[in-house]
Amino acid sequence: MNFLDMSLSYHYINNHANIKEANPLLPDRPSLSQFLLQKGVTAPVIAQNMESGQIVIINVLLTGIVLRNHYLYETTPKDCISNNFHVDGHMMPC
Repeated sequence: MNFLDMSLSYHYINNHANIKEANPLLPDRPSLSQFLLQKGVTAPVIAQNMESGQIVIINVLLTGIVLRNHYLYETTPKDCISNNFHVDGHMMPC
């Protein structure tokens, strides 16, 4: 699931101007090496410090995140400027 999350996130942010990485440990548009480094450091630490039941819960949550990311990629307009606000502060439609 970590590989799927990382590879799809990398694909989504590089192929969609209005999609950004939400992981607070990474910049808005991380490079592939930044993804690999972050996953390479955090995944083993998590795996070593959790019981098998906790890892199952993490994998279920990660599966939900991957599905939500795909939904956002498919439904976010590609031709809309992400900060399209009117002068009075409300969001303008694309």
